[in-house]
Amino acid sequence: MPMEPVHPFRAALWALLFAGACAAQSQPAPALALDFKANAMAHVRQLAACGIHEAGTSGGRCAARYVSEQMKKAGLGVVSEPFVFHSFAMQNAILVAGAERAEITRLGFNPYSEKGPITGELAFVTATGQDSILNANLDGKLVVLAGNDGFSTVSFHKKPKAVLSLQTPDFERLKATGTRSGEIRFRGKLGTAKSANIVGVLGAASATHEIILSAHYDSWRGPGANDNASGVAVLLELARHFHSSKLPPDVSMRFVSFGAEEFGLLGSKAYLQKHQAALHRCLLLFNIDQVGGNGAIYTDTRGGVRDLPPRIGSQLAADLIDKAERDHDEKWSLLMYPDRALYATSNVPEWLRAAVAKAGTGLGREVIEMQNSGSDHRVFVQAGVVATDITVEGGARTHAPTDVAEAVDAGSMELAARLVRIFIEDLLRSPPPSLR
Repeated sequence: MPMEPVHPFRAALWALLFAGACAAQSQPAPALALDFKANAMAHVRQLAACGIHEAGTSGGRCAARYVSEQMKKAGLGVVSEPFVFHSFAMQNAILVAGAERAEITRLGFNPYSEKGPITGELAFVTATGQDSILNANLDGKLVVLAGNDGFSTVSFHKKPKAVLSLQTPDFERLKATGTRSGEIRFRGKLGTAKSANIVGVLGAASATHEIILSAHYDSWRGPGANDNASGVAVLLELARHFHSSKLPPDVSMRFVSFGAEEFGLLGSKAYLQKHQAALHRCLLLFNIDQVGGNGAIYTDTRGGVRDLPPRIGSQLAADLIDKAERDHDEKWSLLMYPDRALYATSNVPEWLRAAVAKAGTGLGREVIEMQNSGSDHRVFVQAGVVATDITVEGGARTHAPTDVAEAVDAGSMELAARLVRIFIEDLLRSPPPSLR
């Protein structure tokens, strides 16, 4: 079977990195600490105690301070990297069609470029299955839905001028008029907010290569115990673990806790922009998001290698990188089709898939390969960085007040941490066969 393509410079980096790594790592690193679960749950409770810690709020700043303090206690060199993002707060929106009008319950458009009423041809969509939408002529139109079914499919797969949801009676009333054109009138307020990425560094300052472990610390419409205090807790305890290990002299590890993930992966986008020139040093990013459920373990390792840029660098639309993709009440969201590059690309070479699968054996929990999970690692994937993600299904409903510490499974956090630890330690002991 032919090997998957590998960037030539990356093969050379691995060869240099691992030339003496076996000797440096001849003894297995210690297992996770006996107090891992107790410590991880303590992190979860402290972060959840910050309340709803959305980016740009006092709760978000509370969570960022806690992560920074704990990284320092773990022995990392810590830097806070602040960034500013744009936001839009929707007050109301209505659809006017002839003599009829109706309140819009959800609107998909770009509030950062649309400055006034949005006019266009109306397309009332009654069949909201994916195949029906894919076969429909909706590009450039004002796409009208009854409720939210099909909203994301239209937003991602088509190029509408806008997509909007109405209450079912309003949908039927306006559709019955036979009006072919309409106007969206909206009111809202543009603003800016601040967040920060918390970056902890382990290893020699002179290291020329790095491995990144990451987890976002912001929450959405709830205390975020599972999404994603659980991931941050694992990140912090892995930092403590690897601080007791000996890294090869030419490699450092970065433990990055991203802000504003819930507003559209804004923290990882800001990080990538800031560190664009150094991306060639990043050999791998392993993201940890929502690992406090009680079900199967999922890893984003099924996509193979496809649609990578010709050289390391972002393929995202530059004008949207610092723009929030929705508001707190989800009255509006950005059209998703400009972000297709996030999901069109994959950078899971066979060695990565095999190594993650090997690390997941013997955990006593099913480990399932998936693809295109939506978290911060996708920002790095589309830029050409080898990256993957781990999550655990189950648990209480997230993005809601139900996402509390009492619903987090400490055993699942430990399993996720074990998988990541084993994978990283195996990687440090020997290079992937395809890159030797």
